[in-house]
Amino acid sequence: MFIAPDCPMCMSLSEPYNQLQEKYPTVQFLAVHSGKNYEAMELNMFATETHFKPLIFRDYDYAVAHKLNATITPEFVLIDSNANILYQGLMDDRILELGSYKQQWSNHYLDDALNAVVNNKEVPIASTEPVGCVLEY
Repeated sequence: MFIAPDCPMCMSLSEPYNQLQEKYPTVQFLAVHSGKNYEAMELNMFATETHFKPLIFRDYDYAVAHKLNATITPEFVLIDSNANILYQGLMDDRILELGSYKQQWSNHYLDDALNAVVNNKEVPIASTEPVGCVLEY
């Protein structure tokens, strides 16, 4: 999950991301913050305020963001042990455009991808178009 501490969507999706981490204990979950535009204290405040459990990796020089072609926060990327991208995009379809939040959602893209991987199956949908705050390069 690419994050920015001041992105409202990152804040609102922190708890569902925590729940996925609990659901899939054999998968390593991380958050990536790219750039130097936030101090460690701001990232710590984000984690504290949202009860965010995954580790936060500081990608100071945008190497990870460039490698994975990340452009949005939050953007979810599922990779295998060889850094092959298995899924990239939205967590689910609760937010399909900025300012529009669905009360019920039917597509659980990241959860479906994780479920497929842990069960040695093919990921059903490999990518979706992420929606959120622009990742500032």
